[in-house]
Amino acid sequence: MSETPNNDQPTGEQPQGAPGYWESQAGSTPPPPYPGPQFNPQTGYPSDGSAPGYPPPQQPAYGQPYPQQPAYGQPYPPQPGYGYPQYAAPLQDHPQATTAMITGLIAVVGGFVCALPLLAAPFAWVIGQRAKNEIDSQPGRYGGRGQAVTGMVLGIIGSVLLALGVILIVVLVIVAANDPNAFD
Repeated sequence: MSETPNNDQPTGEQPQGAPGYWESQAGSTPPPPYPGPQFNPQTGYPSDGSAPGYPPPQQPAYGQPYPQQPAYGQPYPPQPGYGYPQYAAPLQDHPQATTAMITGLIAVVGGFVCALPLLAAPFAWVIGQRAKNEIDSQPGRYGGRGQAVTGMVLGIIGSVLLALGVILIVVLVIVAANDPNAFD
């Protein structure tokens, strides 16, 4: 039994000698080729080898050697913008950073309860400043810059409160010395 092709359904092939779509249109010409990049139908990427969003691969200049692949078992050199972000291990805090912060807290908080802890504020300022300078001069060696700055700022605040307290005491002594009946 021989099968005859059904002419009602298109087979996707043109019979020999039949005009194509553009030839059958009276006076029309096919459109010009697309001016953009030509795509590889198998990969869907441009035929120049580049992937979407990436520049086309660069050939080395004439006379320049091709880059060598690393030996077996050796890692590839890092490429900028590729791979996972590089994270460093957390740094050890500077030994005096925590000391400056605690001393500054004791000075300021204790200064509101009793004036005696305010005497520790200048020490917190100096220790915090020294620790911050050492952390900044050797980046990558020490952490804890925030603690050092906190101790330094609390030391400055405590020193200002100490200076205001000393000025207040001096004014009270001067007033008491000039007028013996001022505090009656």
